[in-house]
Amino acid sequence: MLSRKGLPLRKQTTRYVIITPAYNEGGFIRETIEGVISQTIVPIKWVIMDDGSTDSTAEIVKQYEKDYEFIEYCKRVREADQSYYESNVCAILEGYERVKKLNFDYLAILDADIKLCKNYYEEIFKRFEANESLGIATGTYIEDIGGSLKEALIDRRSTPKALQVFKRNCYEQIGGYIPFRHGGEDAGAEILARMHGWKTWSFPEIKAFHQKPVGTGDGRSLLRGKFSLGFREYSLGTHPVFMAAKCLRRCFIEYPYFTSGLTRFLGFICGYFSGEKRQLPRNAIRFLRQEQWSRLLRCVGLGPSMWRPVNSSPEENEVGQ
Repeated sequence: MLSRKGLPLRKQTTRYVIITPAYNEGGFIRETIEGVISQTIVPIKWVIMDDGSTDSTAEIVKQYEKDYEFIEYCKRVREADQSYYESNVCAILEGYERVKKLNFDYLAILDADIKLCKNYYEEIFKRFEANESLGIATGTYIEDIGGSLKEALIDRRSTPKALQVFKRNCYEQIGGYIPFRHGGEDAGAEILARMHGWKTWSFPEIKAFHQKPVGTGDGRSLLRGKFSLGFREYSLGTHPVFMAAKCLRRCFIEYPYFTSGLTRFLGFICGYFSGEKRQLPRNAIRFLRQEQWSRLLRCVGLGPSMWRPVNSSPEENEVGQ
């Protein structure tokens, strides 16, 4: 296997593949590609699934494909009846079909608007090696919100799809992503993984840069994105009491202050009255709600302490946001 054509890969023992779904990411994907080709551990294969782009995405990727043998550009046709989120997941599932016969240990999902630090994957793999039960891991990301750089508010057990890395056995055991109509496929994968006994963990000391705010990938404004996130929580099966507590907290810690949490909760309420069908299996929703009640009880001192040092392992007490 070669990295830049004609040059051997850097010596490495960790074998991983990356799948990137891309839709009209011409303004961002060059930075994403530069971040991957400069990794201290490069993938054995990187499949970039063009999900029907009409901008310069294809042209940019094909330029790099000529020089790097591990990069593979693939074009798919978006189905008219699919939402942005469903199509995005279907692109990933198609990408996995292209790599599943390869010999690899980890599957990375990478959004086409993420700029990675040079040792992102090396550091993530160290966490996997230190914790055999770790099934899904990520770092965290910095965003430009309201004209200033802010670190994303990520629950320590949450692993955003933009940066997700799966242990291959975990991904295959849960059956991969479910193409939810309103998004949340990363959360769905986490719930299923924990239900099967895996740990899911984000490590805030490993940082990347998200070139556009989360929730705006389909062209929505920031507040509309927050509304969508609330609607998504309903679709996943989040308990109303847990959602109320979560939104109240975010009113004071997430920009735009107050309106962020309120808009999320409004989205959740609209999901309730819409009669939206929940797409997680019922046993997974029961598992999720049991987790949420446990976390609420810990918050009011009726369970083990939920706070732990930032650099501690997922085997220790868990923290939530």
